[in-house]
Amino acid sequence: MMNIDIAGRHVEITKALRTFIEDRLHKLESLLDGPSKAHVVLASAKHRHLAEIQIKSRTALLSGAKETEDLKASINQVVERLEGQARRHKEKLKQRNKRAGRKIAAAEEAPAPKRRARLSPAAGARTPVLASERYRLKPLSAEDAAMELEATGGDLLVYRDARTYRVNVVYRRRDGNFAHVDPEF
Repeated sequence: MMNIDIAGRHVEITKALRTFIEDRLHKLESLLDGPSKAHVVLASAKHRHLAEIQIKSRTALLSGAKETEDLKASINQVVERLEGQARRHKEKLKQRNKRAGRKIAAAEEAPAPKRRARLSPAAGARTPVLASERYRLKPLSAEDAAMELEATGGDLLVYRDARTYRVNVVYRRRDGNFAHVDPEF
């Protein structure tokens, strides 16, 4: 069951709007495992309507925001984005479980691993830079960032320190522990 909190900034949350949001978000329940909590913020300024939705489940933290001229269109686009995130997360969990099963089987039958030489790009060859999605930096403590990284299953989280408001990074090391980077500019 999904617990949904809806807040409006310069938007009246009517019964029809609440029902519309709940119907759209209940489709996500089948993609997420276990109970989840959704926080929806709707804002309106002049001709712009913003919908921000954050969903926390046992294994995932999904978030999205969209701004359009129609409030329901903003909600629909954010929910579509969250459905994509949920599908990718579910697929990632399936792949992780498959890999874990293969690792156990391989460890039982394989001898000690050999070291591989690191490959470096050829001189003059360019390594491609992949495009990524932009997102808002949330103020967190290092411990909260590590917990969020653990919950999402990711390897890297860029966040704003809640105390100093500086940009920091928490990442998962190869040994499974977390490391914290607090750069000086």
